[in-house]
Amino acid sequence: MECAEAPSPPPSASDEALAARLIGGEREAFDLLVRRWRDRIVDLAHLLTGDRDAAEDIGQEVFLRILRRPAAYDPQRPFQAWIYTVARNLCHDRHRRESTRKRHQEAAVEQRRFGPRPMPDPAEEAKAHELQDRLREAIAALPASFREVYVLCAVRGHSYEEAGRICGCPAKTVSTRLARARRRLLARMEKWL
Repeated sequence: MECAEAPSPPPSASDEALAARLIGGEREAFDLLVRRWRDRIVDLAHLLTGDRDAAEDIGQEVFLRILRRPAAYDPQRPFQAWIYTVARNLCHDRHRRESTRKRHQEAAVEQRRFGPRPMPDPAEEAKAHELQDRLREAIAALPASFREVYVLCAVRGHSYEEAGRICGCPAKTVSTRLARARRRLLARMEKWL
């Protein structure tokens, strides 16, 4: 005697009905919600962050959170308001992390600039300051996802795995982004080196 599977949710089911079915453990309901909402969530995140790569990452994180904790959805609220709130909160969290990283990055560059060292020739010192300013500008001009892995790996010395955990992406993605960041920095700094 075989157990009957629950029927798949109809494509016309409301988002709220799909969320209720997801809370009940139906994976097909989750798949339908992803198909309906993925593009809208990524577009919202792109508008809020200004960064397409970050928006893609945020979109994935929204659906991972929904899959991991479907009971966080309150069936008394509209699903649209809830999913947009989750996405918006993740965008704000990313912005706060980026702002903190930027402050730390600037502080690290300043610390290197003003740390103890022998008195150089004034012309060499001016050239070194100019080079540091150009490097800081080049790093700041990188896309946020590249800048993030560059600072974590090249400046802070984190491994690809550690950076991946911090950024929420695989180590291979960190490696790819770091290589692209280095190429962009080298191209931008070429005339200064």
